[in-house]
Amino acid sequence: MYQSRWFSIVFFLVLCISVPPAAGETPPDESVLTLRSAIARGIEQNLALQVEELNIPIRQTGVTAGEAAFDPALEASLFASEQKILTGSVLYRDEYSHMEERGISLGVRKKFRFGLESRIGLRTLRSENNSLADALDPHYRSFLVLDLTQPLLRDFGVQVNTADLRIARNRVEQAVYDYLSRAREMALRIEQVYLNLAQAMSVLRYRIESRELARELMEGNRDKLKQGVISVTEVDQARSALMAREEAVLSTRQQVERITNHLKDLLEIRGDHPLYDKTIFTEDIPDENIAFPVLEEALAAALVRRADLKQMQMNVASQDIRLEYFANQKLPRLDLAATLGANGLSGDDRPVHLFGRTESSPLVGDYEDSLQRMAEADGYEWSVDLRFSYPIGNKAAKARYSRSLLEKRQAVLMVKQLEGNIETEVKNALVTVERSLERVRTAEKYENIARKVLKQEMARLMRGLSNTFRILDFQDDLISARIRKATAMTDYHLGLAELFRAMGTNLERYDIVAEVERRYFPQMGQ
Repeated sequence: MYQSRWFSIVFFLVLCISVPPAAGETPPDESVLTLRSAIARGIEQNLALQVEELNIPIRQTGVTAGEAAFDPALEASLFASEQKILTGSVLYRDEYSHMEERGISLGVRKKFRFGLESRIGLRTLRSENNSLADALDPHYRSFLVLDLTQPLLRDFGVQVNTADLRIARNRVEQAVYDYLSRAREMALRIEQVYLNLAQAMSVLRYRIESRELARELMEGNRDKLKQGVISVTEVDQARSALMAREEAVLSTRQQVERITNHLKDLLEIRGDHPLYDKTIFTEDIPDENIAFPVLEEALAAALVRRADLKQMQMNVASQDIRLEYFANQKLPRLDLAATLGANGLSGDDRPVHLFGRTESSPLVGDYEDSLQRMAEADGYEWSVDLRFSYPIGNKAAKARYSRSLLEKRQAVLMVKQLEGNIETEVKNALVTVERSLERVRTAEKYENIARKVLKQEMARLMRGLSNTFRILDFQDDLISARIRKATAMTDYHLGLAELFRAMGTNLERYDIVAEVERRYFPQMGQ
């Protein structure tokens, strides 16, 4: 019985060290959360990203407001007035002059992008008075007036007058790039946590395997103890190893649960989600090598694809717009103003008797006659003004220009700083990838040696030339080698994740295009 039992134990140990470790209990395919699915869900559901995405329509309201500055504006007013002024003039029937007016004013005001401000308005009114010299009462007056003001120096030109609008558009684009940058950072965080969870699960399987090896060894030693072949010390050694390995299993399981909760948090898996109270199974970390670019190619891609770099470059473009605007504001103000108008008059006939004569006005008629005479320009007006102003010293405009110049220099330096940071990020990511790959190869060699040594030691144990302490020691070496390999492989993939994030292509790597990117930059998703 003893030999049969011990042979089964040794056969189990040989099987464990001769065959690569299984992944443990493999969950059903539909319960495995793939890395791509995790990243896609995080990009879609993460609340922090949703908050950031709302900045885009918020910034778009600034564009709408900037465009509205050039929209025509309708103006309308109704007015009424009356005045009674005491006077000693003989031109009034009474000791006062009396005037009543009622009317309406309609107009359209518009500013053009090259700086011209215009207004065309129609004003018509009805008035009554007690003047003895006025042959019309009531009067019907109509005025059509076009006012134009064109800046010739300050505020002249499309570039100056659309500065705020162009900056608002840049801000929308910056908001898009900021969202994309944060989405790529979120994708990196999810990938890091996912890989750490996959590694922790692998370590947990190795720890469980190690515990079961100790359990089988302890049970075999108990049988040997009953046969009087070994001392109780070897049974106690196996039991002690079992307890230590059980503690390692519990510690690793704790780590798995904590990382799982972190991943659920990133993916917004809350109380109403089917996976909230369930275990998340990850894909196994792949062993195969993944092609990655050399330093020059990675840097070239990063300088084209990094959204945060594009965001800063847009800031430089906005500073250029401000600088151009404030340079214009240093100029004197020289405006050309012109007014062109036509007016018409009609009214009810009221003959005037003065100095022995009776006079009547030829402008007798109603409102329609007033408008017709205005259209025929029976009465007209025009004026042209050239207006000049310049503050002595012009200190405020010069100060704003100087500040804008300094802010542009800041923006340029920040771009250069980020470019340097990107280069460092790419280099460090490549170092992690390359050195981790070397560690994987070394760990594989170490694992092969540890497996071979343990196999040899078990053969010695069969011949009575080894003991429990040595078997446990070599088991630990093998499990440690497997964990080292899993850690190195995880670091290798973490390095790849950081590399592609530093290049600005980690979403494309998993064929994920954010909806915002597809909407605003469709060529980037091709």
